[in-house]
Amino acid sequence: MGPPPKRSGRIGSAKSRTGCNVCKIRRIRCGEEKPHCMRCTSTGRQCSYKVASEPRPTHSPPLQFTLSSHPGWRERRAFEYYFHRAGPSLSGVLDVSFWRGSVLQTCRLEPAVWDAVISLSSLYERPPIHESPALQLINDPAVIRHQSHREALVWYSRSLAALRQRISQGNADFNVSLISCVLFIAIELLQGNRKAAVTLYRQGVRMMLGAETSSIKTLLLPLFRRLGTWALIINDGPGDCWDLDPVLPDLNFKTIDEARNVLYGIVAQMKSLDLDAKDYWKQTNATRDDRSPTTLVARQQNLGERLDYWYSKFMTLGCVQAQSLTHETKVDDGAIALLLMTYTSVFIEIQTCLDPDQTAYDSYETEFTRIIDLAPAAISSTRLNDGKQPPFMFEMGVFLPLFITALKCPFPQVRRRALHFLWQAPPAQGLFMCTPAADVVAVIVTLEENPGIIPRTASEVSQLLIQPGRIPAAADRTCHFGVSSEVDDQGKSLNWLHYSQQHFDEEGRIQFKNNSILFPEPNILNN
Repeated sequence: MGPPPKRSGRIGSAKSRTGCNVCKIRRIRCGEEKPHCMRCTSTGRQCSYKVASEPRPTHSPPLQFTLSSHPGWRERRAFEYYFHRAGPSLSGVLDVSFWRGSVLQTCRLEPAVWDAVISLSSLYERPPIHESPALQLINDPAVIRHQSHREALVWYSRSLAALRQRISQGNADFNVSLISCVLFIAIELLQGNRKAAVTLYRQGVRMMLGAETSSIKTLLLPLFRRLGTWALIINDGPGDCWDLDPVLPDLNFKTIDEARNVLYGIVAQMKSLDLDAKDYWKQTNATRDDRSPTTLVARQQNLGERLDYWYSKFMTLGCVQAQSLTHETKVDDGAIALLLMTYTSVFIEIQTCLDPDQTAYDSYETEFTRIIDLAPAAISSTRLNDGKQPPFMFEMGVFLPLFITALKCPFPQVRRRALHFLWQAPPAQGLFMCTPAADVVAVIVTLEENPGIIPRTASEVSQLLIQPGRIPAAADRTCHFGVSSEVDDQGKSLNWLHYSQQHFDEEGRIQFKNNSILFPEPNILNN
């Protein structure tokens, strides 16, 4: 492999000519953010710009961005943002070795990885998913409107082209290809393009299956396992996703990171069991008094035993024991809270998945409340220094336990708190879009608690959620739901909520009632 193309300039080596007054005096490159540049604000300096003697002409042509137009400072600024903001946010507590280790080590040697990092950083600073209607992101990617997004896609295209060229020449490095694949997945998710992200995931899986053991494969195998779990959950079926855990990982973990990897393997198995159980009740003529097949019961029992063992092992970890002995805040507190939330939600799902009656969840008020009690610590741990949540996390985060609680918990105050925390969490977590999911579940809650009332606006939904609420009757509970979009004759986008309710006939057989309503407008329910 020949030497990589030279980059224009070095990080921090260029002086500022058109930047702010402070950066000119300090003789450093200014990012030129207005009204105050990032270098000054990050160091507490007073930032100001020289007032131009003449106003800019209003008839200037639109910016036509190319990589030959000041590429050096654009790339340096994006890299600095990745180093200080995007990388730490993406890595969280448990993935530091990849996002702040392997990526940084490789990007300065490999042009394809460098361009992918610059693209990712640019999109992370102003995510396209923040500038699209929330419900659109459930089925469709964000619409690219801003110039910075177009610039980021130029870097993305260049990275793709460089990697494809090396693949066609037969000299593609496995580490570079796999690292690039993960970066590409993050780039697609920042655009809300989950289908493309899953396609890239499958390509990464094929690379890993055909490669010998290496340090980067060992590092990224747990990440791809988690991606497989996410794909299984959002697609509501395994499809052609790789079964990353034909045998669940060893339960004898010794660190929080290893504990997380094992737990997410159990999550995948739980979802698989849940889908098989739903298929059984749909496709058979069984009644509510019939027992589930012995094969499903055996899987449920085995999975429950593994989860119990996971919990007992997790509680013996040194950092978990230390947390229980002191009230001091530690760096692992958020990760511990998150894993306990996930564990509790999986426990509920394993216990209820073979029961076709939605009221099976009524027996788990204590467990649902436990999830809510743990949520503040988990959510606080992901906040940035300015108190805001990162726009995107390459992690499942609090989404799954809070989503299950908001959707399935029948107790009004508990599920309202779950909705509150979903709206407070990072808006995008892995393949999950928290904000639109919370908006949809909020409507479902109002429909379940107020049968016969269909809210037409977000304001009506909010007013209903302010009410004390009630435990829904069994026949009013939602067992399945989906969202679709269409454009009417006037070009207006219409969003439909499709949901199913179930009841048992006189013979005890499940009967489904399918409903569809227009989603309340506007599509922003949280405040």
